[in-house]
Amino acid sequence: MNIRFFNLKNFLILFFGLILTVSCTHSGEKRTATRKVTDMAGRTMEVPRTIKRVYVDRPGSLLLYAAAPRLMVARTLGLSDISKPFLDSAYLALPYTDGSTEEILKLAPDVIISCFDINKRTMNQADRLAEQTGIPVFQVEIDMNSYPETFKALGNLLNCQEQTSRMEAFVHAYLDTIAMRAKRIPAEKKVKVYYAEGDRGLTTDPSGSKHSQVIDFIGAENVAHIDIFPGAGMSPVSMEQVLKWDPEVILCWTGLKGTYRYILSDEIWKTTRAVKNKAVYQIPYLPFGWFDRPPGTNRIIGTIWTARLLYPDIFPYDMQKIAQEYFRIFYHHELTEKELAEVLNPDPDGMNDPAIAKEIMKHQKMRKP
Repeated sequence: MNIRFFNLKNFLILFFGLILTVSCTHSGEKRTATRKVTDMAGRTMEVPRTIKRVYVDRPGSLLLYAAAPRLMVARTLGLSDISKPFLDSAYLALPYTDGSTEEILKLAPDVIISCFDINKRTMNQADRLAEQTGIPVFQVEIDMNSYPETFKALGNLLNCQEQTSRMEAFVHAYLDTIAMRAKRIPAEKKVKVYYAEGDRGLTTDPSGSKHSQVIDFIGAENVAHIDIFPGAGMSPVSMEQVLKWDPEVILCWTGLKGTYRYILSDEIWKTTRAVKNKAVYQIPYLPFGWFDRPPGTNRIIGTIWTARLLYPDIFPYDMQKIAQEYFRIFYHHELTEKELAEVLNPDPDGMNDPAIAKEIMKHQKMRKP
């Protein structure tokens, strides 16, 4: 009898001990299901060990699409019909959001990626968004000179280092070379460029703006010596200012169709050196503008294109080969011969970005007294 009691007692001890061990193990797994990461602003936070759902703001959309499109929970870029053939069907099926706190919470991402210039203001905004949502906000730098570091940070965060390494290699192969050669261009040989935005070409972005960084990067001179309009950019200028600057080259933006045709047909614009010399060019816009709007990884191919356009002797790139490589890496898309011709020979009458049109209207209202 005592022996049976002893055996039963030992069995119960072992049984409950096993339950306790399993319980502790599961609890330990929960405690280790997160990891600490540090973003590019130096902010440390805890994120899930395996991130499965990511929300990203508009400027970072193409960055995340290039790095890990399957993790995206929403689109923050408006799409025109001409953009859709170049993009993955799973991405096209995502819901569109303008990024309100309520919408982000409904999407339930594991992490929010914020892609802006990193400064005290944007760091405070990231902290505030994290507090409001209870979701970690990981900041990455939008500046073109930081792309290698940005790709590394994103690869480590999302465990997609193989893809971000391909992106980094592309940047090193082309942008590093452009940056190095651009520094050697003498001041007197820098091409004087005007970036024409708006339906009449009378808004622009001066040197130092993220919307015109391509011009600075390739060693050209941005003739617009005006203040940077914050946010969406597009500083207003007068025709008198443009005539005084008298640019050698005019690059027409990709926001709305009509700008390129207007500049070529307007009698006053015809008096500028660029129009006289037939040096007015439509910036490519498929599937998104190659210059900015958003000022994302789309600027990489735009930088190569602009360098080749303005300094063909210094940058004798094979744009067909490079475009195919770029689309393969950053858009996960193999260009057909027809598509290749379309992206490299933009029709100024064929483009129209509804998201940018909405942005223009919003910021024009902001400018009114």
